[in-house]
Amino acid sequence: MAIASQKFSKKHQIGHRSRIRNKLVSSGDQSLYDYEIVELMLFWVFKRKDVKPLAKTLIDRFKTIDKILNARSEELLEIDGIGESAVNTIKVINGIVKASLKSKIVNTSTIECFDDVIDYCKINMKNLVAEELRVIFLNTINKVVADDVVQSGDIDSMDVCPRNIIKRCLDHGAKAVILVHNHPSGDPTPSVQDVYTTKKIVEALNVFDIKLHDHIIIGGDRYISFKTLNLLEK
Repeated sequence: MAIASQKFSKKHQIGHRSRIRNKLVSSGDQSLYDYEIVELMLFWVFKRKDVKPLAKTLIDRFKTIDKILNARSEELLEIDGIGESAVNTIKVINGIVKASLKSKIVNTSTIECFDDVIDYCKINMKNLVAEELRVIFLNTINKVVADDVVQSGDIDSMDVCPRNIIKRCLDHGAKAVILVHNHPSGDPTPSVQDVYTTKKIVEALNVFDIKLHDHIIIGGDRYISFKTLNLLEK
């Protein structure tokens, strides 16, 4: 009886995995529950194990797929059943997602869609526990030529940041930039210091005839645009 039960279990797992894969291929990711997408990730690590309970545990712990992908290794290893192989697989998939989004904005002819920039910045920055300043560098025809993190830590005390940005603009041959930084609190509302620092960066860029297209603040799933709020003119 035990052998028959094991055979049924293996057959059930093979059928279950095939159904989820076919569902994804035929109907797209919108047809899947979040835990089923996590199951697909775990299939690469656990070849025969029933990973549905583990997938649901990950969703219960981290709430969303992107938070699973961006979780620290130590946090993932706290989950019973998650080992180094699973962590490495999650990190690889996260790297592929980020590379895919980056390819939409870097080295394309021009930035076709502002939403692509927002999506790229969100996936990289919305789950950070510390502030980070990222600069997207553009040439004369608004082609993105580089994307650098120029400072991590407390953005309110970035005294050398204008010099850093200018140096990297010259290194990349950039004629325009988009500034992006995050608020770990989840509130993207710009502080007085954010506005002041942006003004100082604009003044430094103007000396070299480099334009600031926008300053975007990411706060969780929300963002604000200095350009939209007319804060670049102040």
